[in-house]
Amino acid sequence: MLPDLIKESNMWGVSLAAALFVVALVVAFGTRLVINVLTKRIRSQNSGSLSIILLEGVRNPVLAFILSLGILSGYLVLSNINTELFRPLDGNFDVGIIVWKVVAIIIFTVTVGSIGDKAIGWYLVNIAHKTDSQLDDTLLPTLRRIFPITVYATGFLVAIDAVGISISPILAGLGIGGLAVALAVQPTLSNFFAGTYVVTEGELNEGDFIELEGGPSGYVEDVGWRSTKIRSRFNNLVIIPNSKMAESIVTNFFSPTPAMNVLVTCGVSYESDLGMVEQIALEEANILLKESDDAIKDVTPFFGFSNFGDSNIDFFVFMQAVDRIGTFRLKSTLIKRIHTRFVSEGIEINYPVRKLVVSGSEDEVEFPNVSEEDLGTSGNEADSEQG
Repeated sequence: MLPDLIKESNMWGVSLAAALFVVALVVAFGTRLVINVLTKRIRSQNSGSLSIILLEGVRNPVLAFILSLGILSGYLVLSNINTELFRPLDGNFDVGIIVWKVVAIIIFTVTVGSIGDKAIGWYLVNIAHKTDSQLDDTLLPTLRRIFPITVYATGFLVAIDAVGISISPILAGLGIGGLAVALAVQPTLSNFFAGTYVVTEGELNEGDFIELEGGPSGYVEDVGWRSTKIRSRFNNLVIIPNSKMAESIVTNFFSPTPAMNVLVTCGVSYESDLGMVEQIALEEANILLKESDDAIKDVTPFFGFSNFGDSNIDFFVFMQAVDRIGTFRLKSTLIKRIHTRFVSEGIEINYPVRKLVVSGSEDEVEFPNVSEEDLGTSGNEADSEQG
């Protein structure tokens, strides 16, 4: 309550209101000066500190808030003066409080939105690239776009409620409108939520080579919220909706490690010395293991005979390459080395051979490198000649 001296005097009432505003002005600029000094001191020690963003973000809002308190205090004093000059303000005490609440809500909303946006940007520049996870690199840019909208919408609803307008019908309308929008953009939302699954799983990283079941394959260029972009082996960009990614079986050739197995298969004639075949293949594989940068040194080559083929005894040689590109070079080099050794050692790799026994004759006829269709035709002609 104000003293009667102030209530009944225009001069004293105006003087008190002005004094309160001046005090608020001094406190506001004093606070701003302190914030400026702290900001300069922190910037001199660490120019990229998050504290600088926070201090600069609250500097002007604090000034505006303190000045609004000074204006509110002066208005409340003037509204209680019982003179003819200030009689129109009598009874408008609540109006001043409501207006100040709205102003304070606006100041707080703008401050939180601005600081939040700058803080996320600071994290993306200074921290995100240093973490092992790609989740923050993908999640935060989207969050940075959504966060200010959410803050301003919330502040708007709180301000309306402070004025005395019920926000329940607005919330109900937003709910119905949101449902209608959700139905209209269902494919986009489907891709968004599927993208949430793909991103949070963390199984796909930039540079991984992946293959979709019955679909394209290539190197991952970007994992976004709506789609995943891969670069095919023909150097074309393929954009895959995340809803397809979530529903498909995806093979990641770089997970859990980029290393990939190399399996070289071949066959030698039945007359070959199988012990020598095994020895030669392992010798060439071990030499290649030492010389090639594409081979993983800790994995010893393995040799084994697999089955009795139509013309050859089949075998395989197992090695491991450092990555997918290395598998092609390693396999090609190993095939050339084994072939060269087999030629020099006289080990034969047979062409497909079929032996035909002509009815009524003890002679056997061999048809090397002839397809079964050709053999069928030749057999029919031979039968007709015999007839």
